[in-house]
Amino acid sequence: MPHLSRIDRVRGCLLGLAIGDALGAPLEGLTTQQIKTHYGRVKNYVDGVQAWKRKPYRWRLRGLYSDDTQQALALCDVLIDHRRIEQQRLAELYLALATPKGSFVGAHRGIGRSFRQVLIDLERGVPPRRSGQKTAGIGAAMRIAPVPLYFGDDRDGMFESAMAASIMTHRDVRSLSGALLVAHAVRRLVAGEPRDPSLLLWVAADVARDEERIAEEYGDVMISYDRHARALSRAIAHVESILDLSRERALAAVVEEANRHGAEPACKRPTMGFPPACIPTCLYLLLTTDSFEEALTDVINLGADADTAGAILGALAGAYYGIGQIPRRWLDGLQNRAGIDARASALAQRSAHGLDIPDLIATEQELGRKEESYLEQHGSFSRNGGDRGANQVI
Repeated sequence: MPHLSRIDRVRGCLLGLAIGDALGAPLEGLTTQQIKTHYGRVKNYVDGVQAWKRKPYRWRLRGLYSDDTQQALALCDVLIDHRRIEQQRLAELYLALATPKGSFVGAHRGIGRSFRQVLIDLERGVPPRRSGQKTAGIGAAMRIAPVPLYFGDDRDGMFESAMAASIMTHRDVRSLSGALLVAHAVRRLVAGEPRDPSLLLWVAADVARDEERIAEEYGDVMISYDRHARALSRAIAHVESILDLSRERALAAVVEEANRHGAEPACKRPTMGFPPACIPTCLYLLLTTDSFEEALTDVINLGADADTAGAILGALAGAYYGIGQIPRRWLDGLQNRAGIDARASALAQRSAHGLDIPDLIATEQELGRKEESYLEQHGSFSRNGGDRGANQVI
């Protein structure tokens, strides 16, 4: 590959996160076979109408991302304004997106039960250090990329802000170490490190060290450390042993390994929203594909938590390949592309000086209205009465 500048990689990472999310969002909850039946092989944005004919609340505006990207953009704004993740400000943004009060949906798109409870607790005054839920979800990892993009080689700053953002929503060590693992992978890829098996060993070592630090600094609120302290470092190290297997056997091995780390319910698909399953799957696909397009296409067509897997792999692949390798049709079709790109530039230069960054809340409310208008043209839909993420645990 030609030499890429840091800003090329940072823009590729943040836009890649949003693109992967938007590509996968309408496919969330489908099996690989259901995707194949309804669409053949998905290679561009779809609206979900074809697959969810009887469930219009699952339809999507083409090219519109979900809560995965919304939360990542909230992290961007807090970092740009405060130079770290300031928990109270992040909580304010999450709650502002949830207006009108009482709905706990508002402009949020596709939030699950766990995040709803976080919003309820934050509004009731529960401290952000204790508002995180006990489920081992993957929500902390799906949004974390802005933190390493901002801090670069400042590993202490990255750890502190990644944990500040993550502990607000998740207290299980598998969720926390999953977020840190993605952060380390993004940090290394943006720095230009190679896309080869050594990446797995380096990030496994990174997160193993952080797992100990999590226990030291967050032992009063973190859970499951006694049983699953090394879940992520072991699950990632395991990926090296499956790189030469066929795709089918390798992904089956990822699922088998994930179940060794306490998946509840039992993991059946590699893109399940469980950190020891989804994150190794994303790294495996990064190493066994040859382009941004191939990696993203492969992961979203696996279904399950396709939006979250798409967001994580989109961030990783974008950090490696840079913005220049992202297909033009995906960039052109992405909603709010300019706002996302402006935030990427601000993260890269650690300042918003000279950049036109649109207001997050106003933008997301307008996108919500745009999506509802689209959905109303295709069938009746009430966002607050039929939120598509009601059964998720993220």
